[in-house]
Amino acid sequence: MKTPGTLLLALFLGLCLASHCEATVYYSDGSAANVQALHNSAQDGDTITLPSGTFSWATGVTMTKMITLQGPGTGTGGGDQTVIIDNYASGQPLLTFQAGSSSASRITGITVKSGSGSLKDGGTINIKGPGNVRIDHCHLNATSTNTPKPILFGGGVFGVMDHCIVDLTGNDALYFFNGRSGVGEIQGNYEWSLPTNFGSADYFFIEDNIINGDVSSGAYSTRVYDGFTASKVVLRFNTLYQTCAGETHATGHSADDRGLRSQEVYGNSATSSLAHDPNFDALDMGSGTTVIWGNTWDHVYKSIYHFNVTRKSNDTYNQVATPNGWGYAGTTFNGTGANWNGGTVSGTDTLLGYPCIDQPGRGQSDLITGVFPAAKINSTTGTIHWPNQALEPIYIWNNSGGVVPGWGDLVYSDNSGGRVVANRDYYPSASGEQTSPTSPFNGSSGTGWGTLANRPTTCTPGVAYFATDQGSWNTSTSNPYGVQQNGASGVLYKCTAPNTWTLYYTPYTYPHPLVSGVTPSPTPTPTASPDPTATPTPLAGCMVPNLIGVRMNRAQSVWNAAGFIPPSSITMRGPNGRPITWESLPAGSFGACAGTAIAVQSF
Repeated sequence: MKTPGTLLLALFLGLCLASHCEATVYYSDGSAANVQALHNSAQDGDTITLPSGTFSWATGVTMTKMITLQGPGTGTGGGDQTVIIDNYASGQPLLTFQAGSSSASRITGITVKSGSGSLKDGGTINIKGPGNVRIDHCHLNATSTNTPKPILFGGGVFGVMDHCIVDLTGNDALYFFNGRSGVGEIQGNYEWSLPTNFGSADYFFIEDNIINGDVSSGAYSTRVYDGFTASKVVLRFNTLYQTCAGETHATGHSADDRGLRSQEVYGNSATSSLAHDPNFDALDMGSGTTVIWGNTWDHVYKSIYHFNVTRKSNDTYNQVATPNGWGYAGTTFNGTGANWNGGTVSGTDTLLGYPCIDQPGRGQSDLITGVFPAAKINSTTGTIHWPNQALEPIYIWNNSGGVVPGWGDLVYSDNSGGRVVANRDYYPSASGEQTSPTSPFNGSSGTGWGTLANRPTTCTPGVAYFATDQGSWNTSTSNPYGVQQNGASGVLYKCTAPNTWTLYYTPYTYPHPLVSGVTPSPTPTPTASPDPTATPTPLAGCMVPNLIGVRMNRAQSVWNAAGFIPPSSITMRGPNGRPITWESLPAGSFGACAGTAIAVQSF
């Protein structure tokens, strides 16, 4: 947990210390060329509007500034008032968009529709981070197989998509690579070294949308999202039709990349016409940790909860032995394990390798650095070594609806080769809502739910209980889509020691603060730190320097090098006495060169 140091601010971010004081609205003619030209003249915080009409974009648009791109659409899906058709004959994104580092960028009120454009592996829309973005009142109409990734979310992109209609076909999905990476790496290693932080702003939220899937033949195969690179996603209060919730691309799916880090899936309702074969599952869990609760899906999926460990065999991806790859999870498949697995290193389970790196039910780990071949190591040990990942079980409760019969009839489908075990790596749902402190959940196994008064007085470590009458995170009296909550909240308690309940999870504020215009502050992403220079020249308005990665005995010199002079100062230690390691305000903010103090945060 981070403990903030003292914050003494003579710093007012609303002061006009830069040359651009007020946002400007630019009115485009809807063409790609005009939108690009206006962007080139715009500055951070400006708005570019698009008029009503249909516009063929045969060239891409790249936005590197924190911009609002606004069409006239209102209501869920925007009503197709401004339609951009992808006729860009290139494999590059139709729209490259920069998330906001200090305030949220936004795309609102437009429709983006498949046209004759080429397949775009980087996404039809590519959102670059780090930062926040809101995508709202839009329609993503992905009717072509050349639009498999309507939106690709890059490293460190958090925020929300709300009140949109998303029409998917074939294997389409929203693609997430939004885990934060450290300096010099793009594989999500840094995100895996951070706390999971369920219930925080450190996720991208998909909420209050209508999401439809379709295929021309065969089984329904769309997913709302596909997670890579330590991605962090929340899917809540959406209406789903003929689509899975999410799929995991786990560690081992490619050379260096890490798998999905964590996901929350709750309050969604799913239906299907079953005009084609049913979707494979409700949620794929192949890496990291998950909470999945309060959803409804009756006769939509072949199975509901699917557990998988990619590195158990070469069923989907061949594994390269260490030091040039992750290797296999234990010796069962080809007789050779890998020291990336806890069971291999400790000798406690050499056959399965359990626990395996990044497998379902595992969370925060040591920081891994380097790339294959040969240079990837656990930075704590300096060797190829199990990164001491915390056991962070998957919790499942209060989901309703059965599988489509005749497809195996498995609610819990295990493709992990015995590496994912109930009441260790995941805690299955109790059979129903609690009616007394002992029934149907008695605290010995699984996950229960009901009023706090009906929570069992005794419990076995690891089990959990969702108290439906606690918390105040739901600030809405009615959610427009998904399972109606009627303003109800609820929090999850975990049994952390025999007969000891501890608050474990409180869902994040609903609706997301960006919906009302408030920008949250996710944990900052590290970037290279500037070298200090001697004897800086004081300036009238000084820019807050980037202290991330700087040794704390050099922090004041970096502060001085940015132009700040005494009595300006930077707090060196938090109240717990630990060295301070993270800035509490983003680099690039302005303050008075004298009399300004800024605290940073420590772990």
